[in-house]
Amino acid sequence: MVELDHILWAAPDLDEGMRRFEALTGVEPVRGGSHGGFGTRNALAGLGPGLYFEIISPDPAQSLDGNRGGQIAALLHPGLIAFALRSTNLDAVRGAAERAGLTCEGPVSMTRTHPDGVTLAWSILYLGHAEFGEAVPFVIDWGASPHPSTSTPAGCILKSFVALRPDPGPLAPAYRAIGAPVEVKRGDRPGFLAVLDTPRGEVVFMNP
Repeated sequence: MVELDHILWAAPDLDEGMRRFEALTGVEPVRGGSHGGFGTRNALAGLGPGLYFEIISPDPAQSLDGNRGGQIAALLHPGLIAFALRSTNLDAVRGAAERAGLTCEGPVSMTRTHPDGVTLAWSILYLGHAEFGEAVPFVIDWGASPHPSTSTPAGCILKSFVALRPDPGPLAPAYRAIGAPVEVKRGDRPGFLAVLDTPRGEVVFMNP
């Protein structure tokens, strides 16, 4: 079974991203930790059971040369950049993805240590496609680690999340093939749109 795990909202500065999220939603995100080798660190807020919102930003303690942290540092303002699926059978997802014409890398083992010293460990299967770019999700198996949604601030609920493409036709079959529960809608440019129900009413997040 494949489920939506989290959505990634990139902010060039983590502190400012956290402040902006709280101002919009009324929920204060909690700092997560750093991703060694990727040049990033994050903060999280829950979106309901098994779901969370990740504010991902450059980590000033790491090199930003040629990695995701460097890419985010170059953004002019925050925005949705990607999303993650969850599965306990990455091999099955790999098979489905390859049959659908997607490339696969991994699984790659990753860890992140909370400020309180608790370490999470998980595996990621990276999927790719030359045309679709960041519209293709990555897939996580959390293994024995507790899901981050169990320890993130509550108050927000994900009402809808869609991928946007000028021509949604080619991407939608790839999502169906891997079991991604995400609709593809026609938009003026590629990206994502998320609607959150928050203590301050509905809030819309879009791509940068």
